Amino acid sequence: MSQNSNQSSRAVREQIVGKSISGVIARPGREGEPPMVMMLQFEDGSVLEFVSPRSDRILKSAIEHTRRRQYRQPPAGCPDQLALAVM
Repeated sequence: MSQNSNQSSRAVREQIVGKSISGVIARPGREGEPPMVMMLQFEDGSVLEFVSPRSDRILKSAIEHTRRRQYRQPPAGCPDQLALAVM
């Protein structure tokens, strides 16, 4: 189970109630703040990932940037390409 941004909080709650947490991934909080939980892993192997709206926007932007770069043609005379030998 991965948290989908289209799922309601009720649907997520129904999926996790009664499960035992086997692991927590967190990052340190800022000074004076508690750690921020990023992901919970349950004993059945499923996970619940927490993504902030800002992080979600940054991730989507990075994915789109990568996709746009993949479809671009390399510039003419790219040093990574070898010239064809004349026979």
